[in-house]
Amino acid sequence: MDSLMKYINRIHRCGGQYRSMRLPKSELSPHQHIYIFHICRNPGISQYELSKRICINKSNVTRQLSILEKNGYIIRQSDENDHRIMRVFPTDTAKNLYPDVLRIMTEWNNLLLAELSDLEKEQFITLLERLTNKAIAAISIDNSKEVNQ
Repeated sequence: MDSLMKYINRIHRCGGQYRSMRLPKSELSPHQHIYIFHICRNPGISQYELSKRICINKSNVTRQLSILEKNGYIIRQSDENDHRIMRVFPTDTAKNLYPDVLRIMTEWNNLLLAELSDLEKEQFITLLERLTNKAIAAISIDNSKEVNQ
């Protein structure tokens, strides 16, 4: 049996190329679309919560947000109650781009799932959710070990 990661990684890389081809006018790299997606859907999200939602470590999230801020897509502000928390807000540039990002992500999902029956789609999504939850639990266990050491 071939490695699960082989297929997941290929789909992920192809998805990035697809998004880049469909959104050529923006300065976004293939992996920054997900930031625009989550920040526009959750204005004021903390960097920490964003990191948890997209399963990317905090330093990489901080680095990408710096680029997005420099390019005018987001604004970061300290939380008014806890200055250690950094909140992220979309700019008008990101808000204007969001419908295109959403459309392209939807197109990609529809393209990949087009040949599956409704039952197969439902089963596939259920299986992916189970695998995702298992993966998140695995890194949560590792992170808690790190904290306790």
